[in-house]
Amino acid sequence: MSSDRRDSREAMLDGAMRLLAESSREHLRRVLTAGAVAKSAGLHRQTFYLHWSTQAEFVDDFVRYVTDPATSTSSERLTQIDHDLDDASDDPATEVRRMSHRTYRRWAEDPVHSARMVLWATHPNDKHVHERMRELYEANDDAAAAAFGAIGDAWGIEPRPPFTLETVALLFNALRDGLMLQLLIRGDDVPASFFDDVHLLLSRAVTRRVGDPDPPSLEAEYRAHVRGERPDGEDPPG
Repeated sequence: MSSDRRDSREAMLDGAMRLLAESSREHLRRVLTAGAVAKSAGLHRQTFYLHWSTQAEFVDDFVRYVTDPATSTSSERLTQIDHDLDDASDDPATEVRRMSHRTYRRWAEDPVHSARMVLWATHPNDKHVHERMRELYEANDDAAAAAFGAIGDAWGIEPRPPFTLETVALLFNALRDGLMLQLLIRGDDVPASFFDDVHLLLSRAVTRRVGDPDPPSLEAEYRAHVRGERPDGEDPPG
């Protein structure tokens, strides 16, 4: 393929990506027509208009529905993580693996979560979509922070500075979204324990026992790790 032809092909592909990123709810109206929605639901087209006078009303209602935490079993899961402690074993490491596995499975099986990802991927510049998604993620982070706080109280641990319950929740929620996408796409290429292994490792890294002194800074610990030294500057024991 000649250089000019390759450049024009890439220019058009880049242009298509920009169009996608700049799309708005107007594009949803082209897909979510009254007929298509009714057919998908196994209902008559006229039933659509019993609920919405116009397609625009439906699209706005659809965005609200998809981004409502109460619509999703995966969002509900974040408010119930600490309930796992009701039948918890005496081994916190086992419990971290069990809870992370339940969380991943709930997210992977939730069609609402997939719809949210598509909505954001195709309409990031739509102000209404952006605001609804921001509120959704704030609600999810708040729910996770409360659950992690209850778990910490039960196990006698707390966030390790500079982390807080809020930033720990943000970390694990963001990690979940990214890892879930990778695992769903790659499937059996990824070890079955990978998701649980990562959660266990990070849980250890971002927590400490209640009452323990403040640890060295993350920078100091990392330098010591790379150099084989102790972060407090002392020589390692014998």
